[in-house]
Amino acid sequence: MDKTNPISRSPIWTWLGVLMLVACATRSVAQTPVTNGLAHRWTGQGNAKDAAGHDDGQVSGGLRYENGDAGQSFAFNGSDARINFGAGAGNFGTGDFTIAYWMKTRSTRMTEAFLEKRDACNAGHFFGIRIGSPVPANGEPVRIGQPGLEIDEGPADTHVSFMASGPFNDGRWHHFAWMRQSTSSGSITYVVYVDGVLDNTMPVKGAADVSNPSPLIMGASVCDGFDGTTPYSGEAKDLQLFSHALSADEVVAIWSAGKSGK
Repeated sequence: MDKTNPISRSPIWTWLGVLMLVACATRSVAQTPVTNGLAHRWTGQGNAKDAAGHDDGQVSGGLRYENGDAGQSFAFNGSDARINFGAGAGNFGTGDFTIAYWMKTRSTRMTEAFLEKRDACNAGHFFGIRIGSPVPANGEPVRIGQPGLEIDEGPADTHVSFMASGPFNDGRWHHFAWMRQSTSSGSITYVVYVDGVLDNTMPVKGAADVSNPSPLIMGASVCDGFDGTTPYSGEAKDLQLFSHALSADEVVAIWSAGKSGK
């Protein structure tokens, strides 16, 4: 550095350098490579504001914002921490959808609530994601740390319990993309990608209507204390809801954009 140059010693250049470093560290969360059909997005960057829609979250309990290499995340204490995103979010009806997010946990509890839109712990119009779901797929035993998507419309033949391979309670960041995918012929398939890779699929006979007037909640469930479900203990960030099933390339693009620093 030229010590005789007053510009090179100016504090403004130091601050510009700091700002550039901060921007590089957080750009993976601040920008999303897929905006088509993006209805809601809650990044966890120090608040629960909806960056894509109009449903800002309301935090309560012991929810914290954890600092990391790529910005901040929602940190849940496994007790009373939760986020209420309101009743308008997650009303997918019978249509296609994608629920994408990053998650990190070391919890060894049997079943934890992660995300849910449900009014009571019984049959009805709802969807929910639990880790170690108490309703395992195909009669298989639940493994701790294994996430599952539960869908219901009321009648027994509309109930779906769909699991990712897991377990994923290794204390590392993992990206999940759950989706309902329909075809022009009327076939319906549930799909989950983990860390940009197709993890599991499940064809079903029809699409259950999951719309309801209950709020979308992260970190807690209406089944807490009823069927062994407990509140979520871990971190989450960049929750995105899409009004269509993402393509494989779109899933990889979102995972690739967010994996740096996770």
